Amino acid sequence: MAILHITFSLSTQGGLKQAIRQKKLQREESVICVNDIFSIGPLTSPEERKNWLNTYILKDVDERELFEDMQKDWAKKIPAIPCDVDVWIWYSQNSHEEIGLRFVMSEFANKCNMVFGIDATEGLKRIQSNMSIRHTGELSANILMKLRADAKRFSVEEENRLAKEWQALQQNPSTLRTWQDGIVHADESAFDAVIIECAKRIHEAKAEEWISPARIIGETFGSIDDYISEAFMEKRIFALAKQGQFEIEGDPTDMHTYQLKYIGQ
Repeated sequence: MAILHITFSLSTQGGLKQAIRQKKLQREESVICVNDIFSIGPLTSPEERKNWLNTYILKDVDERELFEDMQKDWAKKIPAIPCDVDVWIWYSQNSHEEIGLRFVMSEFANKCNMVFGIDATEGLKRIQSNMSIRHTGELSANILMKLRADAKRFSVEEENRLAKEWQALQQNPSTLRTWQDGIVHADESAFDAVIIECAKRIHEAKAEEWISPARIIGETFGSIDDYISEAFMEKRIFALAKQGQFEIEGDPTDMHTYQLKYIGQ
């Protein structure tokens, strides 16, 4: 039986392709990536989402072209999938991939394909219980191959429920969504306190006035469980700077050409 694997990161796509090559399954299986981060940005319309991402997240022409090309590839390939191809959706329990699951299900709820899901968060409890991940892209090709045994078919009722949940998500104008045993719409400032706390900690540890924004963002990621993009965290750092929490030295158009000083109280 032919299988189309759907992932929500380029790293997961690459890992699956490697696993498929190793097992010599290329003729029966293919992998496509929904190259987006569903935890951030408006979901209300494709055009509004594209404009928001181009303004705040996709920093250069190459990133924008890659996003456009993969969106077009998705729109071209999905309607042409024959009925005898099974669809396997790879995801884990974070806001990005859980929303992605619902988006993909809205595409397949009324199609003839059988749709399966592999929840990597649950699957890891079986094969490596001491391991935790923020998103599926953190997993090696070897672990992804072991997780294939956890593929579970969605019932028609489950497909319709998830598709309706995608429609409900589109009705909310939020630009940040988090995972708290379910999808929660949050204010963009939801992680600001974590960013500030990490900046304080780094300043105290380094005993230096100026520090790299990449260091603050890295520390912030280490302090939260969800999957949020670096560019979104940088957007919040700029917002905090406007509020007087940070001072910026250098060219803020590139993360590697400026530094930050925490000055808030």
